[in-house]
Amino acid sequence: MSPFSPLSLPNGSTLPNRLAKAAMEENMADGDHAPSEALIQLYRAWAEGGAGLLITGNVMVDRRAMTNSGGVVLDSEQFAPRFRAWAQAARAQGAQVWMQINHPGRQMPAALQQVTLAPSEVAMDLGGFSKQFAPPKAMTEQDIQDVKARFIGAARLAEKLGFTGVQIHAAHGYLLSQFLSPLSNRRTDQWGGSLANRARLLL
Repeated sequence: MSPFSPLSLPNGSTLPNRLAKAAMEENMADGDHAPSEALIQLYRAWAEGGAGLLITGNVMVDRRAMTNSGGVVLDSEQFAPRFRAWAQAARAQGAQVWMQINHPGRQMPAALQQVTLAPSEVAMDLGGFSKQFAPPKAMTEQDIQDVKARFIGAARLAEKLGFTGVQIHAAHGYLLSQFLSPLSNRRTDQWGGSLANRARLLL
């Protein structure tokens, strides 16, 4: 098997080869949190490198919950042409492009001065760095349903705007990871306790 041979996925889609660019947080959005020309050019360059799959840096599903002031947000069609240009640049040489979609939960810099939500009121414990993150408020049922709808909405928009897939970010301490962990999820309702409950939002 060659890394340059096509790879058929269980969903019936085929990658042109087995080389992939993993997600990384570029923080190259424009002032509207849409893809900047520099970000589009970067993905055009990666596409020219010949990878069969490009996975974007994390795209936030809610502009009220960011990890950085330079992050991309997809929560409406307002900047659709910028996202279409991003997808087209990434696919220019035949690669698939998957958008990584994310919500930071409690892992949101306090300097951004945004309301910090998490499964439970469990603050970040990073020793001397803990003050860089505001203590979170426990999410209400309405908050959880809103986040669920935002992930679904972002995925649908990504497809509509030319992306060939999404990667749901459920690691690295972000919101879905916080729900999965009994250390950060101390809920006693249907979203906490057993593994089945803690995984409910992700599933």
